[in-house]
Amino acid sequence: MIMRHAYGYMAFAALWLTATTGSAATQLTVYTAISIEETDRVTRAFAVSQPDIELRWVRDSTDHIVARLRHEIQQPKADIIWGVAASTLAGLASDGYFQPYAPHGFDRLDRRFSDPNDPPMWVGQRVWTGALCVHTTALAQANLKPPARWGDLLDPAYKGLVLALDPGGSRTGMLTLRGWFSLWGEAGAWRYMEGLHRNIIAYLRNGAAPCNLVARGQYPIGFSSTYQAIKLKRKGLPIDVVIPGDGIGWDVEAMAVVRGTPYAEAAEAFADWSIGSAAMNIISRGFGMTTLAGPSGVHKNYPPEATQRLTPVDFDTTSHMREKILAEWRIRFSSKAAR
Repeated sequence: MIMRHAYGYMAFAALWLTATTGSAATQLTVYTAISIEETDRVTRAFAVSQPDIELRWVRDSTDHIVARLRHEIQQPKADIIWGVAASTLAGLASDGYFQPYAPHGFDRLDRRFSDPNDPPMWVGQRVWTGALCVHTTALAQANLKPPARWGDLLDPAYKGLVLALDPGGSRTGMLTLRGWFSLWGEAGAWRYMEGLHRNIIAYLRNGAAPCNLVARGQYPIGFSSTYQAIKLKRKGLPIDVVIPGDGIGWDVEAMAVVRGTPYAEAAEAFADWSIGSAAMNIISRGFGMTTLAGPSGVHKNYPPEATQRLTPVDFDTTSHMREKILAEWRIRFSSKAAR
């Protein structure tokens, strides 16, 4: 009898606590590829706006996240995907994995960087672009001019002077290759890469590595992301950031609400917050370019020509071609790929 009264009191206390303090927080499962430092900053900032929604982050590499999503496609365990490359999300979007949603304030974003459907299946957050990192002193000593266009790198004078990226190990390498496909078509891109291969000394798997080695003076030219090159240049190192005049490849980190989530309202609230000023202030760090339209979306030190030379990209098509492209690339060029 005493125990029965005790349990009754506990149940009443739980009901009273819920009534007086509000319902328990909704726990939102978020799959992401961003760093722990960023997830912590986002969690703290979002809690100020939405204290009744708890973010449960599941972090992994982009490729592992996509593999996990495909494995779970019949019984999704994520509620929203956040900060994952659009080049990989696009294939899942076309397979119906996400539910369309245009967050509040979506009209503030540059439409190039989100899914073209209306409403979009995925929404871009921040952009990274390709570039060349050039050691000005080393080139001057070799009596060579910096390349201005991709075609310049085919000059035999650059033989053994160019560090490139393995597209299978580097997102920057893949977006660079995707840009060539956009510029010249499949046949033209492979023809260009065959000519370029003669001048490449090695293909590295770490996207920052070529520019880091160029900045140390070990090589004169390296493939890079624009922001990595800018960051090193701002440290006073003797390098220039070259945005090839014929156009550059790019990718965008994006978010998407998972179709069928029981917490769609909470996921949409997080998506709304994610393109607001508090979120953009966080995610703009370390990239230099967000998806906000106009000058407000670009860091003041970012080369203006980078935003003007973005090649058109069909993420849906290229996402389905990715494995085929990488298999062909390995057959042709892996002899110079770093292990």
